[in-house]
Order: sequence, then C-alpha cells, then structure tokens
Amino acid sequence: MILTYHLEKWKDREIVKVELMEDEFKGGSTIVPERSLGEHYKIFVAVLEEYEGILKEAKSSQIFGLFERLEAHFPEHPKVLFSLSCAMLELFSRRYGVRLEEMFDLPDFEPEELDFPSGDFLIFPEMIGHVLRVMGFMSAMRSFGERVYLVVREYPDSNTNFIVDLLKKLSDGFIEEKWR
Repeated sequence: MILTYHLEKWKDREIVKVELMEDEFKGGSTIVPERSLGEHYKIFVAVLEEYEGILKEAKSSQIFGLFERLEAHFPEHPKVLFSLSCAMLELFSRRYGVRLEEMFDLPDFEPEELDFPSGDFLIFPEMIGHVLRVMGFMSAMRSFGERVYLVVREYPDSNTNFIVDLLKKLSDGFIEEKWR
C-alpha cells in the first residue's frame, strides 16, 4: 500500500489531504488541525511519516487490526488514525466492491440534529481514533444505557463526510459544530 499526503488550503486553514493506494484502487481523507488545541499540520505530517513504514508493508485486506498496530507503534494520535481509517475503508470498499453501508450493521434510523444535550455522552469521532473504535465505543456506551450524541463537523472531503454520516446512525442524535 502506498501512503501519500500533501497540504491544501481549505477555508481559512491548512489541512493535510491523505491518500492510500493499492494497485489502481485509492481511498482518501483529510486531517483538519484545530487552532484552539494548538495543532499545526506539521504535527500530523510527522505522525504520517512514522506510520508510513507500517502502511507500506500492509494490504487493504488487513484493515482489521492494522490501526491497533499503528497505535502501538506511535500512540496518542487519534485524528491521524481516524483519517487513515476513513481512507482505508474507502480503499477496501473499492478494492473488494463492497458498499460501506453493507460493511456495518447500521440501524434504519435517521438521527436528528439536537441542541446541546446535558448529562449525555458527546462523541468527537476524530478524538477517539479509527472508525471501528468509534463504532465500538458508541455501541458499548449505548449497551450500558447511555445516550450517545455524535459531534459532527464538515470535512473538506466527501469520503470522510460520508463515513461521519454512517456514524450518525449509531448515535441517538448529533450536534453540528464548526472547526476551531
């Protein structure tokens, strides 16, 4: 698998566009640094460079377990893992001809946008890590009887936005928020 990344301008900030390629198949995503957290694109590029060696030896069929391996190698970078997993899911979907909706057992539920709910769990998917971990965390919290709300932000790429829309179906509702 080949990992490529480059900087782009989006709205008033610099973002990192990420692509994973295997043969003629490609999946993409983006990483959006948040100024309020003191993040800068250079941090994410350095993490991608750390992960590049492992990804170079990986295949899209290894999607389950790959992100735990990346995290064990260089932990505490959930935004990068979220972005890479979105790109990997798109790559896997294209390579094996499986629609993303079919890969997950999603309820037939259209979540509604809510005002800020108090006393419930707010999930920022890019702060948890890879997509499968986000799904597992949301499922676990709901199995304990907690109400789980997804905090949704607009991404510069359609693939990540599509995956966030799928994650919405696993929540009790969502809250839209802007990047800071």
